[in-house]
Order: sequence, then structure tokens, then C-alpha cells
Amino acid sequence: MMNTPDAISSEERLWAMLAHLSGLLGWVTTIGQFLVPLIIYLVYRERSRFVAYHALQQLLFQIFLLVALVVLTIVGVVIGVITCGIGFVLVIPLFLALIIYVLVYIIWAAIEAYNGKWFRIPLVGDWTSSLVQP
Repeated sequence: MMNTPDAISSEERLWAMLAHLSGLLGWVTTIGQFLVPLIIYLVYRERSRFVAYHALQQLLFQIFLLVALVVLTIVGVVIGVITCGIGFVLVIPLFLALIIYVLVYIIWAAIEAYNGKWFRIPLVGDWTSSLVQP
């Protein structure tokens, strides 16, 4: 991307970091992880491409996570019903892997954003880049 870390203000880096850390709100609220990055994106989309990029990326990441959790739940229930409960045990490691993946990338993205970097979360980073134009 265009800006170097020196060209991005400390305020922009802080808001970009907070947008990513808002993903952790999913552990304590039901909509905070969607609402906070959406609000940050709407406020900064005309003022800072850097903040808008990170906020939108976190919002898309949370939407991806929601879809993945719904799919895993449906698969777990179907397999659980078919196998008289054994399927639930098979899906638990997938849930744990997804949780670890999410935690790692939320924290990593927050640190990189605070350092002024255009970090890309796998699965949503390229999509975000195409939506946030220069």
C-alpha cells in the first residue's frame, strides 16, 4: 500500500488498532464486534484510508467468522444426529482451531495496525483492499 508507517498519524494507528481489538467484543457482547468496526469505518472512510481499511477488514473478518460458526454448528448437529452424538466430538477440534485462528489474527492485526502497517488478514484482506480504493 502507499503510506509508510511514518506518514500515518498516531491517532490513525490507534483507531485502526481499536477497530481490530473490537473483534474481541464478540466474547462479551452479541453485536459489539460488528458495530464498533462499522462505526469506525463510517466515521473514517472519508478521513483516513488506513483506518477505513483496518475497520472494514475487521468487520468482514467478523462476518466471515459468523458464517463459519453457523456452518460448523449445522455440520456438527447433522453429524451428531447421524452418529448418535459422536459427530459433536469430531466438530469440537474445528471450533477450537477457529477460536485460536481468530484470536491470533485479531491480536496480530491490532499490533500491525498500531505499527502503521497495512496488514492483511487471510481470507478477507484482499477483498478489503479491493473495496477501500486509494
